[in-house]
Amino acid sequence: MTNIGCRGKKEIDLLAINPRTGEKLHVESSVWTNRRLNSNDLAELADKKFNDSEVKEKISEFFGESDYKKWLVVSPQNVNQELNEYASKVGIEIRYIEEMVRTIMRKMDRFGSRDHILRTLEIVKLKEKWERAHLHLRPPVEKP
Repeated sequence: MTNIGCRGKKEIDLLAINPRTGEKLHVESSVWTNRRLNSNDLAELADKKFNDSEVKEKISEFFGESDYKKWLVVSPQNVNQELNEYASKVGIEIRYIEEMVRTIMRKMDRFGSRDHILRTLEIVKLKEKWERAHLHLRPPVEKP
């Protein structure tokens, strides 16, 4: 489930359950384009996105009292080793958006999704497949 509203105008980006393993996930994403995240930024995000009482209350409606993982999805250029270590200490796994998108695209075996995001990824995958198949048809690039 995505964009789950909570009291106090809070929102959960994504709750998921792996149907094979039963693993439960609370996923939040954060896009920072102008600088690297630091431990203070992560502490603020954790308080606001993962540890807020309204958020926890809403999660318990879906997951009960069972354990779940917390993922923060970011761009890799925003993370350094120090931040990864701090995230691990506070129980958050940092995941990279680029890796997730590529994994989704690799596992796509059907096309024609009605979801606009998945449909966009399908189009990108088809474009890349076509380019690989027709690479030899491209005119050579002339150097000045």
